[in-house]
Amino acid sequence: MRLKRGIGIGKGRFIRLLIMVSGLSVMIFLFSLSPTISEWYMRAVYPFVAVALSFISNLFPFSLYDIFLIVVVLLLIKLIVSVIMRRVTFSKFLFSLIRFIAVIVAWFYFSWGIAYFREDFYDRSNVLEKKFDPEVFRDFAVWFIENANLYYVDCRDMDQDEVGREIELSYQTFYQQLKISYPNGKRKPKAMMFERIYSKMGVSGYFGPFFNEIHVNNYSLNFTYPFTLAHEMAHQFGVAAESEANLYAFVVCAGSNHEKIRYSAYVSTLGYLLNDARRSLPDEYGSLVSMIRPEIIADLQRNREHWLAARDDSLSDMQDKVYDAYLKTNKVSSGQANYSEVVGLLVSFQASLLQVSSYFPTELQ
Repeated sequence: MRLKRGIGIGKGRFIRLLIMVSGLSVMIFLFSLSPTISEWYMRAVYPFVAVALSFISNLFPFSLYDIFLIVVVLLLIKLIVSVIMRRVTFSKFLFSLIRFIAVIVAWFYFSWGIAYFREDFYDRSNVLEKKFDPEVFRDFAVWFIENANLYYVDCRDMDQDEVGREIELSYQTFYQQLKISYPNGKRKPKAMMFERIYSKMGVSGYFGPFFNEIHVNNYSLNFTYPFTLAHEMAHQFGVAAESEANLYAFVVCAGSNHEKIRYSAYVSTLGYLLNDARRSLPDEYGSLVSMIRPEIIADLQRNREHWLAARDDSLSDMQDKVYDAYLKTNKVSSGQANYSEVVGLLVSFQASLLQVSSYFPTELQ
């Protein structure tokens, strides 16, 4: 006996679904309004979520997040085709679509996304935000370049497993000062299933919140790998803002005893520093650049050419716009520009958390 295709969704089920969706929306809205509640969630609840999801993820050698995205796309296509072909009624299609989106949204926010609403680094760490001062910034830039020159090392050979262990050790060392929960699950980097596409977009790494997975693009040059890995690990620890993830990556890498990891901290952050110097100290920008040793300039140039060689302008521009909109939707008002705000965090962090910054120069303390 064939079922009639016209059978739809009962009014009662639709009402119950709308009530649940409304409740979910209200909860997320309340979290977005209260950094205090969101901070409590990320400190008290998220560590258990991270442990559970990362345990499941580590049972598989491949990326569950990437497979999840494929499944989501296929299910959406199936749903749309079904209603076009009139295999389901429009009411059933609408019911299924709303339920599907609600599950994805709930999974995203309660598995990690509430991190976007938590207290910012300054409030979370009791660090005083330092207002811009040209002289202070210039002194910081000079020190930073001098340290980058000092810690330069050839990174053509790098043991990624060793790097991962050393960065994990650094997080274990600094987690109390950085105000993060430790161990907070496991952080085993996974390969990207669509690495070639991500390379065309200029994506060096990403965090998959649905299964608490970190991914690093193997297309990246060796000297950038430690910083990228530490950045994605910061996201796994519940740090959502890109500038803060950059700060945490710098701290744990610069504080490492591993010379290649330490150099990665400086060379990976140097570009942000120079961009700020070009805007804020235009008359001194040339002299600052001239201080950088040629090997580091060569590394920066090589990295730029390396990514430009893989870049697809259309894909890259699309990714930039989508991710910029995604960040702004989640209360990161500066969007993609948030990455470069790490310099202001570093200046404030250096002046306020001397117990962490043993690698900072005495004369600037």
